[in-house]
Amino acid sequence: MKIKTGLLSLLLVSTLPLNSTAEESADALCKVQPSAIITQTTFSSDGKTHLQSDKVELGEKETSRFSGNVIIQQKDKRIEAEQAEYIKQSEQVNAKGNVRFITPGIKISSASARFNLKSNQAVLEHAEFQSLGSRARGAAEKIDIVEANVTELSDAIYTTCDPGNSDWYLSASSITLDRNTRQGHANNVVLRFKEVPFFYFPYLRFPIGEERLSGFLFPYFGHSDEHGSELKLPYYWNIHPQLDATLTPHYMSRRGTLLGTEVRYLTQNSNGIFYSEYLADDKIFNDSRERVKWTHHATPGLGWQANAEYNYVADTQHLVDFSNDLNSTSATYLTRTANISYGTTNWLLGINAEAHQIISGDNQYKRLPQVILHSRYPVKPNRLNLAIESEAVRFDHVENKVIGQRVHLKPSVSIPYTSAAGFFEPKVSLQYTTYELEQTAGATTLSRTVPTASLNTGLFFERETKIFNTDFIQTLEPQLFYVYTPYQDQSALPVFDTSAYAFNVNQFFSDYRFNGHDRIGDDNRLTTAITTRFINQQNGQEVFMARAGQISYFDDRRVQLPGIATQTSSRSNIIAELKTRLNAAGNWSLSSQLEWDPEQKINVSSSNQLGYSYKKFNLNLAHRFQRNTLETREMKINWEINPRWKVDAAHLYDLKDEHVVENLFGVKYESCCWGLRLSTKERYLTASQTDRGVYLELILKGLGGFGINQ
Repeated sequence: MKIKTGLLSLLLVSTLPLNSTAEESADALCKVQPSAIITQTTFSSDGKTHLQSDKVELGEKETSRFSGNVIIQQKDKRIEAEQAEYIKQSEQVNAKGNVRFITPGIKISSASARFNLKSNQAVLEHAEFQSLGSRARGAAEKIDIVEANVTELSDAIYTTCDPGNSDWYLSASSITLDRNTRQGHANNVVLRFKEVPFFYFPYLRFPIGEERLSGFLFPYFGHSDEHGSELKLPYYWNIHPQLDATLTPHYMSRRGTLLGTEVRYLTQNSNGIFYSEYLADDKIFNDSRERVKWTHHATPGLGWQANAEYNYVADTQHLVDFSNDLNSTSATYLTRTANISYGTTNWLLGINAEAHQIISGDNQYKRLPQVILHSRYPVKPNRLNLAIESEAVRFDHVENKVIGQRVHLKPSVSIPYTSAAGFFEPKVSLQYTTYELEQTAGATTLSRTVPTASLNTGLFFERETKIFNTDFIQTLEPQLFYVYTPYQDQSALPVFDTSAYAFNVNQFFSDYRFNGHDRIGDDNRLTTAITTRFINQQNGQEVFMARAGQISYFDDRRVQLPGIATQTSSRSNIIAELKTRLNAAGNWSLSSQLEWDPEQKINVSSSNQLGYSYKKFNLNLAHRFQRNTLETREMKINWEINPRWKVDAAHLYDLKDEHVVENLFGVKYESCCWGLRLSTKERYLTASQTDRGVYLELILKGLGGFGINQ
């Protein structure tokens, strides 16, 4: 067995940019909340300079000296100090003693400072800064405001932790913040956690504000038996405001270097993502590895939509070797589709094309193209309703199979009568299908016309009842559904895209047995179903629902897919459903579905789910069974022990083949400015390959958004 194990990875996440609002969940963990000292009187709005203090001394050459509660206001700047000297002609201010410089975005405190109110220049010595809109704060030996939009910091530190508790911080010998270019530059950057330095950057460039900036993202380190030592070093390329790319070299000591490329684009009416992977020479696979995925969505005009998806892998083992997604590793084919549609209130027109790359199993037919036109008039109760569905499609195949065109028309008429006591919905439809075939030994032109009549009816009964001193309304809802479709021999017709519907409760009230138009099943059947509900009169909640139903067949079902024998049973299996809240508080819930074969007296399939929820603890247990196919047990737990500690776990086990499908367990600790998550993962990939790993994730809140807003 090949065991794939992940070791330790570090993830640094920017969650609180300096100029954004702190999340309430994060603030709840902090002792000190973001400052909110700005009021209507903080700044002046008349463009003049306002000065006030306890004492004023007028000196020579228009120099004034202020002492005691000095406040200087000008537009969106405010200076507070114990002492200040103001030179009116040059608008120079020299302040000392508990100096505070306040703008709409930041507050800076220092021992002394020099300001030029005319040129917007300032120098603050031994300064500390605090964002007024977030938790970001820091300190610097000197903050030099060169101009209104350029700031230089010397020997600076930055963190988002509470004052006096800098669990993590970033230090730099110098930082330049240029809001003209919306970029920042830092030299000799050291990132520390619990006073332990673990990242050093000789030079770091970062965006200021919300704009993106090209540069390296944080790397990933790991090790696995499958790939050996691993290193990922993503590079983000901000090509254009509506176009960017992420290039990720992924070094694997046992395989080589795989280059992952993700390109995102956005226009006024469209968006899409292009992703590719390329490994020149896989040392284990002994060949090159490739993967391409492209998705596109467009709304070119009112009512119009266009979508496309393309997937490709050079070898069918690629997804198993390089994907961590359980759904991807079990995929049997990759989809390639393109469609454009136009919709109005009452009509839908669509043109589709569809092909596949087969991972495992048989090749499928391609739709090249498919044109549909459907009416979608809203159903009007107690009135005659007309509808039509139509399709024209060309089927092709890579093998020497029957191909050709199919045209299908399905007009229908219904008159749904509804009232508080029940409903009565008769419906008649006619399906006409014609084929023009190629590569066939039989007739090249075939057609078929089949009518279908159905009647869906039911009644509503209710009564008031009391259970355990609680008032309920109990309903009793019997329902009958009859459908008749005459037999017509369709064995000469090809099967392009048709399959039998899985038998479930939805089939009780379906007009047709097949999904697709190549077969229209003959039907003479009656569904009998009954439902009961208990509804709490006080709050209107449904606390109990039970439903059971069965189909009675009055004729054999002779129309079948190739290789399937005529179905002769007179009764279907019984399907029963139950949903309930097991206690008045609603903490416990139970949901069950059972398919029972009354002739063999066996359980064909079942699904049982038990849920418990109390405050911030959630538990879900499930058992799923399908005879001769699968049997699994499942468990999921989410528990927020307190605002700082969270636990989650998941377990999925295949009882039939006796192996773990997936096991997950994680513990997360979160403080005001950082979080730590330890998790384990075990995932079944193939009979010979299991993915197992232990992961450690460190989150430093606000790391990616530091900067000062002037």
